[in-house]
Amino acid sequence: MKLQAVSNRKLYIQIADQIRDQILAGAVEPGRQLPSERDLAVSLGVSRPTVREALIALEVAGFVEVRVGVGAFVRDQSKGSAALPEGHSPIEIMRVRRLLEPEAAALASQNISPEGTARMAEAMRRMQAETANNRWSSESDRMLHLTIAEGSGNTMLREVLDLLWNSRFEVVDTKFHEHLASMSAVRTHIMDDHARIVAGIVQGNAEAAREAMATHLDFVTASMLGAWD
Repeated sequence: MKLQAVSNRKLYIQIADQIRDQILAGAVEPGRQLPSERDLAVSLGVSRPTVREALIALEVAGFVEVRVGVGAFVRDQSKGSAALPEGHSPIEIMRVRRLLEPEAAALASQNISPEGTARMAEAMRRMQAETANNRWSSESDRMLHLTIAEGSGNTMLREVLDLLWNSRFEVVDTKFHEHLASMSAVRTHIMDDHARIVAGIVQGNAEAAREAMATHLDFVTASMLGAWD
């Protein structure tokens, strides 16, 4: 009986493997642009978000350069690493956050301590200063969201969200969000979203806090899925 090995590797890593092998075989010369995300998705029979995650994994490994709004370009093969970065899917992480963080914000509106409120204000001051200087700090972003999780008063919810945010610092996820943060309109929109979330919590308005967080996470996910080439 002949059986094929079953791979439990992430789908985007399997896709990245195929594209890397084609690059190493010389199918696309250094400096040339890869086919569009749409064309790659059709050829591979997968979704565009999966292709995007694969391209970012290849970028982290040094095989391609991703130019937002243009496409992915093959780099000199001597700059590439044989190993691709393994990690969680950034889009899957966002989808789980969307399930949990709106409720965390609603709970925080009823339970957050004065110290937690002060910490939210400090996180907002940091992000406002960074946004004004055309920068974005994932540390400040994490500080705000985990302060809200802590303010929910639910220890288990806080621990799960802490785990999700730890995954945000895996190399593929980090690079994904660096591309998002490079767009000034996205940075400004996120800053406005955060202000609405904090306002709902400070006012003790659970529904406003829940809706503001849901709207924020929907926007970030849509930005991750939007056309980049």
